[in-house]
Amino acid sequence: MTVLAAAQAAGLRLLGVKPISLFSAPDQVAQELADLAGDVAADIVGAHDWQALKELAELAGDGATIALDLPADFGRMVKDPKIHSKRYPLTDFCAAADEDDWLRLADLGFAATPGTWIMLGGKLNVYPAMPVGEAARFYYIRSRPVRSAAGERKASFTEDTDEFFLAQRLLELGLIWRWRAQKRMEYAEDLANYEKALESAVAADKGGKLLKPRRRARIGDASRPVYPGAIVR
Repeated sequence: MTVLAAAQAAGLRLLGVKPISLFSAPDQVAQELADLAGDVAADIVGAHDWQALKELAELAGDGATIALDLPADFGRMVKDPKIHSKRYPLTDFCAAADEDDWLRLADLGFAATPGTWIMLGGKLNVYPAMPVGEAARFYYIRSRPVRSAAGERKASFTEDTDEFFLAQRLLELGLIWRWRAQKRMEYAEDLANYEKALESAVAADKGGKLLKPRRRARIGDASRPVYPGAIVR
């Protein structure tokens, strides 16, 4: 579904009208929905570490550089990020508690193995500088949640034919409650509908959970699980 289709569905619920365009129509409602679409998309992207937007980065060391450039489409780190070492697969880089902790470690020349990291100045800083052959590996959320009709990833909606990488239903419901809130109208029920749909989408995106059996059946002198395997729900 395109951003225009989501806005048209929202427009029908709000005013009983379908905008013919968001980015070329002169009417105020279309312009308002086009403006709100970016805010709604940002809300959805920030609500969860969506699989569709998750990407693996690998920043290689050169023996000298501490402040490493992030990928061009870097949006944010995943929640509770882990920086993995390529050289020491069983050991992660240690996160500095804050900027003061980072400065203190650097001043003291303290070097944990494989190193300590912090985000500063829009870059991933790793101390000590990683040697050649080492790399910091981590997952991040892309900054381009929109796809053009030609398949190009984009940071925002600019055309009626642009599509959202995530659930279009969320985009529609988000437009409804935000438009009403902007007009200082009652929107509590609309917000509740959006939040419920968001919760369901997040749960679905996380996938099934493994249920490990706890009850055990005793047969002779041996014991084994009642269900000798993993159950996925």
